Amino acid sequence: MRDQDMPDSVRYFERLVYAAMIIFFCEYFLHWNRTIKHLTDEPVQFVITQSIFFCIQFLWIWLVVYRRLNWARWTTLLIQFIMVLIVGINVDARVHSVNWYVLVFSLRVLTYLLATCFLFTRDATLWFVPQRT
Repeated sequence: MRDQDMPDSVRYFERLVYAAMIIFFCEYFLHWNRTIKHLTDEPVQFVITQSIFFCIQFLWIWLVVYRRLNWARWTTLLIQFIMVLIVGINVDARVHSVNWYVLVFSLRVLTYLLATCFLFTRDATLWFVPQRT
């Protein structure tokens, strides 16, 4: 596939990951007490850590969508599998306290999972095959 023929599923992956990042950013405001606690305890470390986290996500989108690296696509699947295991282990603590934070967290996890599913559609798989010239 040529560069200008990016499949829709890869575009959907990119948009959904950006949406999940926005949801993650909004979680700071939903859990304002915890955010303020982190900012007052270790302000520099908190800001640097969160900035690095968002930069890594932007880099990962670039590796998957624009550099078309197949190993990054498979690593994304592995990371999502690990995330589901971690969320599954902690599900008891979250089920007993249903509030806006839990609903937004669940929405973020589902958005990341749906985005990853778009990377493994038929047209997206062809996008990651190296082109011979």
